[in-house]
Amino acid sequence: MLNKGYLKPVISIEKIGKIRFLTGIVIGILVAFLASYFLNYSRESMRMLTFFADPLILSEKEFRLYDLFFAAFSTSFGFGFTIAYWAGGRNPNIKRRYLMTFAASNAWLVSIVAFILVARYGSLLPVIMYGLYGYDGQFDLLNDYWYIFIMIPAYVFFAHWNTIRLVFRTRYWVIISIGFYLIISFSLYKTTGADRNILNQTYYSRHKQRFDFIDSEFEKARKIGVFFSDTTRDILRKENAERTRNLVLQVKQAFLKESKVPKDTLILQKILIHNLNKHGLFFFRRSEDWDQNWSYAQPEQIYHQIQINDLESKETELLFEILAEQIAIFTTPDNAWDEKGKYTFYELQKSTYRRNIMRNTETIQSRLLQVVRKLRSEKSFKKYHYLIPEFEFDDFDERQTHFDLKLTE
Repeated sequence: MLNKGYLKPVISIEKIGKIRFLTGIVIGILVAFLASYFLNYSRESMRMLTFFADPLILSEKEFRLYDLFFAAFSTSFGFGFTIAYWAGGRNPNIKRRYLMTFAASNAWLVSIVAFILVARYGSLLPVIMYGLYGYDGQFDLLNDYWYIFIMIPAYVFFAHWNTIRLVFRTRYWVIISIGFYLIISFSLYKTTGADRNILNQTYYSRHKQRFDFIDSEFEKARKIGVFFSDTTRDILRKENAERTRNLVLQVKQAFLKESKVPKDTLILQKILIHNLNKHGLFFFRRSEDWDQNWSYAQPEQIYHQIQINDLESKETELLFEILAEQIAIFTTPDNAWDEKGKYTFYELQKSTYRRNIMRNTETIQSRLLQVVRKLRSEKSFKKYHYLIPEFEFDDFDERQTHFDLKLTE
């Protein structure tokens, strides 16, 4: 027969102590609010690190998921502090003191370790993965690993109750606590979210010229019967993503053919040049074909396309506009950063891009200048001459060399 001292007491406010019980509740809620605020604003701080590459722009659905996860996890985290406080100190109602010490220690262990894991996991992704050159959403937490956002808070919450059951008979307290858990989690979700529009609006305003150009070209394309998907728009808005790099390479390779390049590809080429997209880093050096660092169609390839298209066609107009965008790269002010207050962020990017192109290509500038001069010498293209102004050759400390281009009609 079991002795009375061996039986676990039924958990109650009287057993815990009224003052200790209420104080523990207040401490747990306060810690939960602080943890939720910290996690939400830390997410925005970590997200800011990705803005040095292609920024992590989350959808509204993804933001809600993270907000709910942080609220639920913070509630479980705060509950650990409540349990640790309840089990701390001396309680004459509990005979087996070692179990109370174990309950408090376990509450600290589960809470702190879980918080460290969440914080470390949340900081490593933006620093290592999301900022990688070429990252393009390959790691999809929302669709592929959504269950971890449920399992982690649930595990922490029930791990605390599992320890309490060693000291008390819990009865209906678990059910009641789940109700309070949901109420507090929902309150945190509604009150502790960070304003994510601050970073998003900063990003959109900084890249307004690039994004407006994409929208403008898509609108012009629609008027001539060429339509692009929203996915294509998203790809063009990125700079370093894998799909963007692949698109740049595919468009470049389209000009290798002897046949006519379709209008949609010409429009994409114009946008890609204007927005300074690349098909990769500048890996090629003088011992190799240095001009492979040029991410777009060669000037003589554009000249060939002009020759095989009708003079009054939309394709010819687009080809001259492509040349205009290429000319704009080489005529961008070289010292824009010395007086950066006079220039937009896009213009500063273009100045940097020009220097990189001058350092990492050899004959593109020479080829382009010869194509411009050839086209300007032909009266049949007079209506397009305003798009292709002649410019001065810059040897850029002897990094650029002249190449004798043989242009055939």
